[in-house]
Amino acid sequence: MSTKWNLNKIYNDIDGNDILKDIEKLSVFIDEINEFATKHFTSEDVSYKAIDEYISLVNELMLYDNISSYIMLTLSADSSNRTAAKLFDKVSDITAKAVKSETLFKNYIKNADFENMPLTENMSEHIYFLERSKNEAAHALDERSEAIIANMKSTGSMAWQKLWENITSSLTCELGGEEIPLSLVRGMAYSPDGSVRKKAYEAELSSYDKIDTAGAFCLNYIKGEVLKETEMRGYSSALEKSVSDSRMDMEILNAMISAIDERTDELCEFYRIKAKYLRKEKLPFYDLFAPVGSEELAFTFDEAQKIVEKIFAGFSERLGSFAKKAFAENWIDAAPGSGKVGGAFCENIKKIGESRILMNFSGNFEDIITLCHELGHGYHNEVFRGESPINSLTPMPLAETASTFCENLAFDAAERLLPAGALITVKESRLSGELQSICDIYSRFLFEDSFFKERQKGSLSSDEICSLMIKAQKKAYGNSLDESALHPYMWLCKPHYYDAEFNYYNYPYAFGDLFARSLFASYKEKGAAFIPEYDKILSSCGKMSVKNVGKLAEIDFASKKFWNSGIDEIIKDIKELKAMFK
Repeated sequence: MSTKWNLNKIYNDIDGNDILKDIEKLSVFIDEINEFATKHFTSEDVSYKAIDEYISLVNELMLYDNISSYIMLTLSADSSNRTAAKLFDKVSDITAKAVKSETLFKNYIKNADFENMPLTENMSEHIYFLERSKNEAAHALDERSEAIIANMKSTGSMAWQKLWENITSSLTCELGGEEIPLSLVRGMAYSPDGSVRKKAYEAELSSYDKIDTAGAFCLNYIKGEVLKETEMRGYSSALEKSVSDSRMDMEILNAMISAIDERTDELCEFYRIKAKYLRKEKLPFYDLFAPVGSEELAFTFDEAQKIVEKIFAGFSERLGSFAKKAFAENWIDAAPGSGKVGGAFCENIKKIGESRILMNFSGNFEDIITLCHELGHGYHNEVFRGESPINSLTPMPLAETASTFCENLAFDAAERLLPAGALITVKESRLSGELQSICDIYSRFLFEDSFFKERQKGSLSSDEICSLMIKAQKKAYGNSLDESALHPYMWLCKPHYYDAEFNYYNYPYAFGDLFARSLFASYKEKGAAFIPEYDKILSSCGKMSVKNVGKLAEIDFASKKFWNSGIDEIIKDIKELKAMFK
């Protein structure tokens, strides 16, 4: 089984004629949409026919996303690819022109009464898109300003983001007399050998001295641009815009964050238990992912594939067939390497109805969970195949639903599929992942929130940024971690901080974890009858608000009681693990 993905179904080569021709077609098509918008959306009379046609044009335009997806995938596997980097700039400049039609459209419909007008079938199918566009018009600028912002981003935040990707993907750590890629060294956090974990942690932190100044510049000017833009658009903060973009409201976010904050000490009992198991007074950061139990779990990629396929087939025939296809057709780039970005992600290529997944497989049990997580994203994309591109756009909190649900499937099945001695390892691994999605994510949320507030006063040095990160980690982990061995550079190795379009990409993970737990509880209760309900919920995620998706699942996300019910289940698992450690 290949551990490299096959991108040929998208394009044969980064400098081939097919992609270059499509880039030219994209440019022409955007000009045509702009001409259409100028012709139809500059009068005060609302034309339903024009709105209907515009929806179809946007859906067609979104199919051209395969161009930027292919370029991004190429750069993710090889950040030094200069051809891809140049095409990235070119396509960014072209797509920036689409802001003209978008702006004209939003201003055109801001006074439209969609509730009391006869709608075409196309408009009815995209009513949530229309209502959102109308609401977003309140924060839209004039056409010229929108064009300036869109064009300047390619030499602003997007350029800083590319610099960060380049310096981190090419960064090596000196370990044992060798220069080892950062992604491989970070993977050593899961080593069963404590000395390896500690040395890898120390090598990682030492390596950041080479890039921390450049990284600080990247973060400062990306977030600085975000602050300027959110102010221009009339948002009170970047957080308000993030919540709006996430199709939720502050009431929901506050309910979740408040529930987590109030129960931090209970949740962090997990880390105190783990420290005791490892015979330490408090847990150092490099031991967060230390495997426990007597059974050492290691897998080849082929073994991981078979396990994942079996897990998915155990849920439904559709999910099982999807996983088999993804592996058989080489959708996954798994092997770590120099020039390859760290972490993992799943990219939806709507035009071909497929996904592509990047990860850095090192052979531990966590990699199986990562495979399930990213394939869960891919399955969500599979469910969207019957939806239009517009109705397949999922807000960040709901985008983590299917992925985290598949993690639950994996942990539930692990007891049956893995050796008997691995049970304690699996239970600890599950809690480790969930606490990562809650406590660590809470620390990242606190850090980003504090960084934005400090950035309003001026740029921050690398040392000042590290100080904010340490403060956030102490707050989120309580007194459970060894404060002399935290991770001050967590801001430098996480990609989400460097995307100006996705600020606060942290709380969606906590949201997704607790929401997925609720859905999994429904599955355990209802069995096979839940499967069509699950697919219906997933298919609705691109065409409903978070609140209404919750109603579909019979959940009130604005209720702290709901979030506490999920935390209760996690704390129950922590108590069970504690009993197993005795």
